[in-house]
Formats: sequence, C-alpha cells, structure tokens
Amino acid sequence: MSNSGVFGPTPPGVDLSKTHNAAVVQAVVSLMVIGTIAVVLRFISQFLRDGRKFLSWDDYLIIPALILAHGTAICSLVSLPYGGGKHLWVLSAQDFTTIWQILFAYVMIYAGAVSFTKASIVMFYWRLFHQKWTTYICLFLVWSYFVVIVVVINTGCQPLEYFWTQYTTPGATGHCINVSLFFFANGIWAMLVDVCILITPIRPIYKLHMSRNMKIMILAVLGLGAFVCIASIVRIITIHQLINSPDLTWAMSSVFIWSCCEPFIGIVCACIPCYAPLFRRIWKQAHTSSRSKGTSGFSGGKASGPDSKGTQNMQRSWNRVQSDDEVQLTNFADGPGSTRTKGSDEASGFKGVHVKTWEAHAV
Repeated sequence: MSNSGVFGPTPPGVDLSKTHNAAVVQAVVSLMVIGTIAVVLRFISQFLRDGRKFLSWDDYLIIPALILAHGTAICSLVSLPYGGGKHLWVLSAQDFTTIWQILFAYVMIYAGAVSFTKASIVMFYWRLFHQKWTTYICLFLVWSYFVVIVVVINTGCQPLEYFWTQYTTPGATGHCINVSLFFFANGIWAMLVDVCILITPIRPIYKLHMSRNMKIMILAVLGLGAFVCIASIVRIITIHQLINSPDLTWAMSSVFIWSCCEPFIGIVCACIPCYAPLFRRIWKQAHTSSRSKGTSGFSGGKASGPDSKGTQNMQRSWNRVQSDDEVQLTNFADGPGSTRTKGSDEASGFKGVHVKTWEAHAV
C-alpha cells in the first residue's frame, strides 16, 4: 500500500468488476428486519404479561441495543458507495480514507450494541434468579469491555485522525497502536464475555425442584445465546482474514456482515425467553377457536360428536399449561425494583414461579 494513494497494479486473477455489495445488503437488511420484529414481539409479550404497560430493566436495555445494532447496519450499508465490498485496487485514496473513518465509528457502535444486548440478558437473569454477585461480575465484564474499546479506539492513534490518514495522505505524521491486534483482541474479549453469560443460568436452574426434562428444556431456551458465541467465533475468523489479507476492502465486507450478525442475533436470543405470555395468548385463542368450531357436536352440554374426545383432551392440555408453576419463568418480576407476592400472582390470574419458590430453591 502506497502513501501516495496508489495501491499498485491489480494482482493476476482478480476481477475488479466483482463486488460483495449484494451479499452485504441482503444479509444486513434481513438482520435489521429480524431484530426489529424480535423486539416488537418482546414488548407485545411483556404488555400481555400482566395487562399493564410496565417494563423491566432488561426491556429498557434492549431498546438502545436495537438502535445501536441498526447503527452497525447503517455503517455497513453506507460503506458500499465508497468501496466496501469491492477490491482495493478500484478505490481512490479518498474512498479508502472514508472507509477507514466509517470503520472507526463502527468499532464504537458495535461495542455499544453488543454491550447493551449482553447487559439486557444479564438483567433478565437477575429478574429470574436474583444472583447478586454473579450479576455484578457479568455487568462489570460487559461494561468494562465497552469502556476499554471506546477509550482505546479514541487514544490509540496520535493524533486521532492519523487512524485514517496514515495510509493515503502523503506526509501524514503520527503513531498508532497495533490496530490489527486491537481488532483481534476485541473479538476474543467479546466472545469470552458471551461464554461467561451463557453459563450463568446453569447453576440456579440445576437447583430448581423440577424434572430433568423440564430443566433441559429451560436451559435450551436460555442457552440460545450459544448462537451468539458462534457468531463471535466466525467474526474472529473474519477479522483474522482481514488482518492477513492484502485486499482489505474485499475482506472487510465479511467483517461488516458478521459484526452486524452478532448484535442482532444476540437481540433475538435475548427476546425469545420473554415470549411466554405471547405464546400462551396464541395457544388460548387457538384453543378457543377449536372449541367454538366443535360446539355443533355438543348437545345439552354433553359431547355427542366424533371430535368431542379431542376437544376434551385439548381442554385438559390447556389446564396443565395454565397450572404449570415450573415453566412460567418470565412472570417472576414486574419491573425494576419490584417483586410480586404469591397472593398477587394468584389474584391477577398468573400462576408463574412464585417469589417464595425462587427464594427457597433458586437463590
């Protein structure tokens, strides 16, 4: 790479007409839609939870997480007109400088997106299990990651603009940390935090007084964060490829895609365990619809048709869902600093895990 802005002759076998633009647009836009739908369904489910518009800390934290995740997507899309996803040798010096400025902003936006997402997951675990020290440790890891990334990216080059002028501006003077190593260490740290959060619910769930199959089912739902770890690993691989690639802008497109994928997938995984009230509402409506269709087979309050047995079985299944105290984990807390009592749960029609149950068996 030349400081004159001339990147040298095109290597043999490189087709300069090819781009990754379509792949970036398809992946990023799809992730934006999926992440937004996941958060919308989360709030619908939370409002159905107790009939009141009252949110918990984990719900509040998912809002800036979604906004910042959209920020990573916007950065990825904005980079395309300046050569993101194209081969390096078709870029002008100004385009390459702009790409590097976008990358500078991207690092901080990404760090904020994943940090708010992970903090939301940690606070969800707090709402369920009230593990004080585990929560403190996880939150410390999450926010220390964010602070270190922001501080290092803003102080790693002196002067600051040398971060994006060192490659293309003749006569630019300054010094930088090893930027490539910084990006790689950033990815490793993010993955380790993901793993710590992933193992957090194992111990309290293991202590619950419920069947093994039920524990496995709950762990499977809460363990969806494993997909975030996978995205983190793939992102680290793409960063390694970027560091060792002479065609930086071509390799950078994969980093942008996976750096969008990680926060959006994290948001989806953070939202899915909160859907229990929505699933119950859908199940109840489906059951009601089935019963209304089967009323023609009843006479004098007694079943007289061939579907009567199926209807009665569905009724019994629904009653079991309503009375299962062990599955309704997401009904435990109403919001920041609030705790429901057993009496209030029963009075409001919710039969979730009661406070006394958690205090006896899960804390």
